[in-house]
Amino acid sequence: MPDCNRTYPIRVDVRLTEAERDALNVQAMQRGIPRQELLRARVLSEANQPAPVPEIKHKHFSKGRDSIDRAIAAVNRRYDIPSKQLEPLICTVICALNEKA
Repeated sequence: MPDCNRTYPIRVDVRLTEAERDALNVQAMQRGIPRQELLRARVLSEANQPAPVPEIKHKHFSKGRDSIDRAIAAVNRRYDIPSKQLEPLICTVICALNEKA
């Protein structure tokens, strides 16, 4: 299925619960394709065969000090604040961003 804007002659409506729609949105976003393409691939796949959809794109979060050091350098370029004062602040912000709500 090439990616292009095509006009399809037939429209198929599907009724889903909000939770089912949200789950499909998440799956499509993880694969980097629109929900419409995910549904089309699954509907048109052969019986008992996996749908031809891209693999889930895993996010890579760096571990260690490199993200902290980059953040400190970015703040130092813009503001005149000593690195020793910035490190605890930046670590707190990074931890808050990574915290699962």
